[in-house]
Amino acid sequence: MKYQRRSTDRRGRGDRRDQPERRAAAKTDGGYRYPSWQEQQVQFSTRYVFLLLGFLFFNMVDGITPSYWSTSQLNLAFVTYFILNTLLFVHAGKYHIHPPRYHIAMWTDIVIVSICVLNDPYPITPSLLVFIMVVLGNGMRYGMRLFAEALVGSFAAATLMLTARYTLVSAELSPGLIFLSLFGGIILVYSYILMGRIERSRHELERHSNLDTLTGLLNRRALQDVAQTMFQRLLRNQKKLVMLFADLDKFKAVNDKLGHAAGDLVLKQFADIVRNSIRSTDVAARYGGDEFIMLLENSDLKNAEIVATRIQEQVNNWACKNSIDFSVTFGLGEAPTHGDSFSSLLEQVDKALYHSKAAHTGGGLALAQCSHAVS
Repeated sequence: MKYQRRSTDRRGRGDRRDQPERRAAAKTDGGYRYPSWQEQQVQFSTRYVFLLLGFLFFNMVDGITPSYWSTSQLNLAFVTYFILNTLLFVHAGKYHIHPPRYHIAMWTDIVIVSICVLNDPYPITPSLLVFIMVVLGNGMRYGMRLFAEALVGSFAAATLMLTARYTLVSAELSPGLIFLSLFGGIILVYSYILMGRIERSRHELERHSNLDTLTGLLNRRALQDVAQTMFQRLLRNQKKLVMLFADLDKFKAVNDKLGHAAGDLVLKQFADIVRNSIRSTDVAARYGGDEFIMLLENSDLKNAEIVATRIQEQVNNWACKNSIDFSVTFGLGEAPTHGDSFSSLLEQVDKALYHSKAAHTGGGLALAQCSHAVS
């Protein structure tokens, strides 16, 4: 009856195995920000718009003649940029996340803008302003690593092109151009500093949003994100991953008899025990209520049993010392043996856990059965 009542409670708050795995619209890793495909489409479309403006400026405006190259040479550069941008656009459609492409596209932008600056016939060249778009468009979209590279690259390219203008083209160095260059540089440096602060604040907010406030372990949402990455790595590397699903026994009785403060203490203490029982590379999360999940990468069931037994012993010792009657039951499963995705493995481990709770008064440990379904 106890097992049946508990199963009913679980259905009342929704079957967790039906919850979709969450993907962020843009993730960060190693200094990169990975924007969505829609966001990248906007950037490539913007490149085409600026390319069209550049073509019209040098070809359709009366009295405009390139300062150094011929119009045919400049148009050849525009066509080359169009082809490269289109190839990169097609590649982005197939591979949304590809850091080398980010760098190639950014430097392609810098090169074409540099050519326009060199050939701009005006003493105060408006083409310089496009460097601001290159830096902000790439930096704010792809993260601080590309922001810094775009900033340094644009400064170097602008300096080189302005030097070339006054040595090759014999253009006049006007106060207005100096002011424009300084103004643009200040804007970019300020934007970089501001963006860095925003990124640090965002990282801090993201870190806190991924943690369970009571235990300090990962929360359910963060676990699903991390698990998705781990299972993708598992399929590539053909190695094993073990899941430990822990459920605290008699936890409701602790809350009813001793109060929620005691229940919170139990949860925090259990989280501390878990943290001290697994490796720093392993993942531990509070899945909900009195349920916890641990993912052990590059491990096996034998080692997982040792970890689970060690946790059970420490829980029993702490419970006895503090006169709190509770224990922990574990369900264990191994990927890909019992499931090749987070949801399929969780399903088998969940079944093992609650069969164990139905058969024992507490402190049990059960292994999952092989999954016949391929997720």
